[in-house]
Order: sequence, then structure tokens, then C-alpha cells
Amino acid sequence: MRTEGQLRETIQRFQESFWSRKKADHPPVGIYDERIFLPINFLRRSFTHPTVSPDEVTGDLVMTEYEYSFAHRAVSCDDFLSFSAAWRGIPWLEACCGCPVRYAEGSLAPKRFVASIEDLANLPLPAPNGWFECLGRETERLEAQAPADCYISPSILRGPSDVLAAMRGMERFFLDLCENPGAVAAAAARLNHLLMKAVDLHYSLVQPKLGGFGHIFGYWAPGKTLVIQEDAMGMCSPAMYRDVFMQCNTETVDHLGKYVMFHLHSTGYKHYKYVLNTPGIAGLEVTMETTGPSLLDLLPVFREILEKSRLILQVCTGFEQLPEALRKLPSEGLFLTIPDKYIRGDAEFREFTKVNWKC
Repeated sequence: MRTEGQLRETIQRFQESFWSRKKADHPPVGIYDERIFLPINFLRRSFTHPTVSPDEVTGDLVMTEYEYSFAHRAVSCDDFLSFSAAWRGIPWLEACCGCPVRYAEGSLAPKRFVASIEDLANLPLPAPNGWFECLGRETERLEAQAPADCYISPSILRGPSDVLAAMRGMERFFLDLCENPGAVAAAAARLNHLLMKAVDLHYSLVQPKLGGFGHIFGYWAPGKTLVIQEDAMGMCSPAMYRDVFMQCNTETVDHLGKYVMFHLHSTGYKHYKYVLNTPGIAGLEVTMETTGPSLLDLLPVFREILEKSRLILQVCTGFEQLPEALRKLPSEGLFLTIPDKYIRGDAEFREFTKVNWKC
């Protein structure tokens, strides 16, 4: 468990180097266990049936992130904040919209159930299936039992494009975008209101800790925070994001405040310029993928982001290129997250910061 002094040192680094974008000895650097992004592994036992119901999701069934990983972390002097969240194995917003939650060995996924895009206009949101209540119940439970150094984060709440793709099926969703973009936009607006309702539920139950809140991407924010994602848009033209979904994200930022980030994958980031132009957006999070462009390929993109805003860079791959990339990037507004397969202990962490920032 981290001491309050350690937490305050990390919080100060986030406050000054990341949020205020001031010069510091080094930017926040977080080391994380990659297993925390595979929440199916948190199960204490397997399901015996193909569909999961909300009354099954309890602490008896699933471990928290803190219990699974953070209580025994490999690096203790970095800036990645410990967190727990309502079990991220559940596709929460999709389930709250009515998607059955399917289980197979190794994964959970929402099941398509909407026959036409026009049917979305009359669906009750949230669906009367108990999942929205389960989200609140689990968040309340985690908040009540959180260790002193653990933040309770919003769970994964995907954006309207991703939820629509789940409700309609990916192929049908893309056809809807081409054939009836107006109906898609109207449905997206309804889903976005549910997203904001879910975020409001979270922050009605979770209190600030040491002056702020934590998130599953490992950062601290001085106010209510969220990371929006529209991963389905990585397979569309940037203009389609702008014309159909950008307004939803603008409304979310306006509703929640100035600490809203946006999640992108290096394999589907081309709409980032429009995201950067979202009024009030706090910054972008980019997750590197092995099949996409490399860190060095994306340097112009990262520099553009940091010149205008903030960047959380998740180095899932390409660690060998990181020293060269860091020499060419400003550190103000940067938060770097690295798997512990690359940095395996406190000594290696201190050597990493010494080599890259001479501190």
C-alpha cells in the first residue's frame, strides 16, 4: 500500500506537469500490470451458462483490480494510481441499453438485438433489465471497501458509436451510417444521455480522495473525469465522426467539465484532429498497438497533440523506440504508461527516469 506522502507526490506531479502543463523534473510515469486490462481473469470461478445476469455480478464472483494486481505491484515508486472499478468484464452501457451479456471461456460480449435503426427511437433507456441498478450497486460496494490508496474509477463506458455497433451488429451499423445517418445521429444522442446518466451515478456515489479522482488509465484529476471512446470510428472516415458523433462528445465534455479525455488506438486514430477541436476536451489517450504505426511514425501526431493539449501515451508496444521518441517530445502535458514487463522494479524505474530526464 502506498503512503499518503507518496500519493501526494504523484498528485503534485499530475497537477503541475500534466494538468497545468508546467516544466517539471519529469512528467508522470506509470508502470502497470498488463493483466488488469484482461478483466475476465478477475473471475473467481467460471460461469456455467452462456448469458450473465446482473444479480450474478458480486464480490463473491469477481476480484477487484486492487485485489488482483495493485496489492502486490512490481513497482512502487511510479505514478500509476491504484484503482478499482465496477467489473470491466461487463459491457456496461451496452447491457444497460438491452444487449444480453454473453459468456464464453475467456471473454464476455454484448449480443446484437435491434432489428432496425428506426427501432432504437422507441427503446426504453436504461432498459428495465437491472444492469443500470447493478452498476450503481457495484460502484457503491467498491467505494465502501476501497483501501486508502485506491481510487474508485468509472468503469469502461463506451461511446454511442461503439454501443450502436453492439446493438445493431458491426456490419449493420456501418450500413446504417451510409443509408440513414440522421437516424444514427438521433439514436446516438439518446445513448449519450444514458452515458451521462451513468457518469452522474458514479460521481453521486464516489467521493474525492486527496482533492481529486482517479481513473482506470492510472491518472489523477482535480475534478470529475472520464475518458470517452468511439473505437468504431477508427474504421470510418474522420468526417463521419465529425458529422455524426462529435456533437455527442461535445455535450459530454460540456456536461462533465474540463477533465474529460478521449481514448484512441494507434490502429484507428485518424479522427484525432476533430477530437482535438472538441470544445473543452482535456486531452487524448493513445494506446499503441503492434499492428499499427510505430511510436516514431506517430511522433508528428504526438507533438501536435502536446502543442495544443495533453497526451496519455500507453506504450503497450515499441518500448525500444521510447528513448528516441521522448527526446523529440515536450514533457509538459504528457503522462506515460508502461507495462511492467519492460520496467520490473523500483531500481529499473529510477534508472529509466534518470536516463530519459537526467533526474
